[in-house]
Amino acid sequence: MLRSIQWKLVLMYLLVILVAIQVIGFYFIQRVNEHFLNSFQDKVSGQVSVLSDVLPRYLGDNGEHPESTSDLDYLADSFANVAGAEINIINANSILLATSGNKNYIGQKNLQTEVTRALLGTQVEAIKVDPKNNQRYLYLSVPVKKASQTLGVVYCIAPLSSVYQTIHDITVIFYTGTGIAVLLTGLLVILLSRTITHPIVEITKKAGAMARGDFDQEVSVKSDDEIGQLGEMFNTLSRRLREALSENAQEKDKLEAILEHMSDGVVAIGSDGRILLANAAAAKLLGADHPDQLLEQPMNSVIVLTSSDGDGETDTASELLTGEHEFTLSNPSGRILHAYAASFRSSIEQRGAVIVLRDVTEQEREDRARRDFVANVSHEIRTPLTTIKSYIEALEDGAVDSPSHARKFLSVIHTETDRMVRMVSDLLQLSRLDSGRESWKFVTHNLRELVQNACFRFAMQLQRREVSLAFEVPSNLSVAVDADKLDQVFDNLISNAIKYTPDGGRIRVIAYRPSGKFILVQVVDTGIGIPKHDLPQIFTRFYRVDKARSRAAGGTGLGLSIARQIVEAHGGQIQIDSEEGKGTTVSFTLPVGTGGSSA
Repeated sequence: MLRSIQWKLVLMYLLVILVAIQVIGFYFIQRVNEHFLNSFQDKVSGQVSVLSDVLPRYLGDNGEHPESTSDLDYLADSFANVAGAEINIINANSILLATSGNKNYIGQKNLQTEVTRALLGTQVEAIKVDPKNNQRYLYLSVPVKKASQTLGVVYCIAPLSSVYQTIHDITVIFYTGTGIAVLLTGLLVILLSRTITHPIVEITKKAGAMARGDFDQEVSVKSDDEIGQLGEMFNTLSRRLREALSENAQEKDKLEAILEHMSDGVVAIGSDGRILLANAAAAKLLGADHPDQLLEQPMNSVIVLTSSDGDGETDTASELLTGEHEFTLSNPSGRILHAYAASFRSSIEQRGAVIVLRDVTEQEREDRARRDFVANVSHEIRTPLTTIKSYIEALEDGAVDSPSHARKFLSVIHTETDRMVRMVSDLLQLSRLDSGRESWKFVTHNLRELVQNACFRFAMQLQRREVSLAFEVPSNLSVAVDADKLDQVFDNLISNAIKYTPDGGRIRVIAYRPSGKFILVQVVDTGIGIPKHDLPQIFTRFYRVDKARSRAAGGTGLGLSIARQIVEAHGGQIQIDSEEGKGTTVSFTLPVGTGGSSA
């Protein structure tokens, strides 16, 4: 209970009130006690003084006359009734002459200390406790004098029980009133303290709710005092906290959206080298199904970074916390990743590092392909140029004077020149296809007519090589294609089939509709085939299975690349299946045409 500020306030106020009342009560009782005792003493002393003034004429002869004795008894009884005390009249010889008390003691000597001292001329006053009844009495001895002679003593014994009873009654009344006042004050303090503690309790409950995550809390303000100002500040704090949390939530959502949709992987590590954050792209690059699988994992157990300077593996956790770095990530899948690391710090201590992972596999492949392309173009052009140059030099050296040699040399120069023209033409077409500058005219055509026209163009060459060419294309197949581009595909595929099919071999062009959207076209030959290890690179530009034989056949190594580009531009796919020594099958798909056919 004392943990409540309300009861602390009540207890504090009550203690203050009790201490104040105790101080007041102590002072009050002391003053009342003094007042009543002094009043009683003054009363008794006054009566005794009056009596002592009356007695000298009765004690002049030591009070031995009978009429004097009777008068003394009367005076003692009268003053005793007025003073409320026992009056004893004693002569100068300490003989008790009269008393309002026990008459049996008359005539006896009184040797009390107070009497003895009073006979010496001094008034004696004392309060003593009677051991017999444990009551307090006022003992007063007043000398009776005539001039300077002490004639006797008035010895008064006054019980103080009535005085102390009065004081006790007043004390009881005082403390009863004090208790009632304390109770009433306590109730009032409780009611008043609630006006202070109730808003504080309400603010405490609201603050507890906010601590548990419920920030939609406001307190009612009912006054303009400090408590009311505290409530206003609490409501202001609550509103600003909600605004700050809303802004933080928005920023967090933005950051999560950015991280989630970034193509680059982002990984954050702490000072202990463990992963604190990873986005979906990082999980994909690092082979994890979900980013949560990477959290709390040691960095060194997840990825191994190889310095771009070629210094080998590096201690990831310690190296990344010291600045900006660029690394190449060793990946078992064969993909090439670059890691850009930057440490982040607070104003006091180092916190960790952020690593951005970027997949540069395609970029590296394109760079490598570009380098290979330049090298291949240079090589392919240098060979015919070298041949042309050598024959021109031979002509200049005198072969021109020999008609037979001159015609032969010029024929070679013409052949190499045609080969270079074809190569440049193919390169220009590939460039247009790559850059998207090639113009297309997609029209619905009858596929059988296109295949038939392509086959007729090779009739003389087929007859010369004694190679048979047949086509199996239903007459009802229509395709939506660019006829000129498709003719180039057929020219490249049939030309290759004729080149690499021995004399007496067979070539077939087959087409059918395996699905509702595409038509499958196949060029099948019984040629020398392609080794399996060459098939993955067969569509690479300038790639030749047998370079010497291909160059001798007049090929540029670009035909299949052009064919693939054209087929893919039509929305189809192309592939080659081959078995060395048994033949090759080139298959590609074309979109089905709609409406009537046109030539």
